[in-house]
Amino acid sequence: MKDLGEVDTILGIKVKRNSGGYALNQTHYIEKVVSKFSHLKIKDANTPFDSSIKLEKNDGRSVAQLEYASAIGSLMYAAQCTRADISFAVSKLSRFISNPSVEHWKAIGRVLGYLKNTKELSLQYSKFPAILEGYSDASWISSVGDNLSTTGWVFTLGGGAVSWGSKK
Repeated sequence: MKDLGEVDTILGIKVKRNSGGYALNQTHYIEKVVSKFSHLKIKDANTPFDSSIKLEKNDGRSVAQLEYASAIGSLMYAAQCTRADISFAVSKLSRFISNPSVEHWKAIGRVLGYLKNTKELSLQYSKFPAILEGYSDASWISSVGDNLSTTGWVFTLGGGAVSWGSKK
């Protein structure tokens, strides 16, 4: 085994050491994903999801199902590594992977627009205090069609998220 020095990038995640700890971001990865799906005419967005839009099951013809699955996979990777802020939107959109519609694609475009607009955001981990904290929330029966709730959680250590998720 060979010591290559301090880590710079690992699995597309940029690691920066600062005086107070570490910062992790996926700026380069996000730029690649936004570029890959640039044909969606991505517009900057301030939030990853518009809660006023009710996404429903597509009873019509599927629109670019394989590409939709690719977009969801790309967003899931970002959500799992450093971008917990898009977890809810990605979870919601992944429910339509078997038969996406134009509306679902518009919502994907919004998440991409949000990432484009916030690509410099980083997870910040401070050296001290190393206190483990956990938070959760739920929306009770948010989906009228199946009467299921959605829950989300995050655990932080040193002020930075170390585990998070959202499930229906």
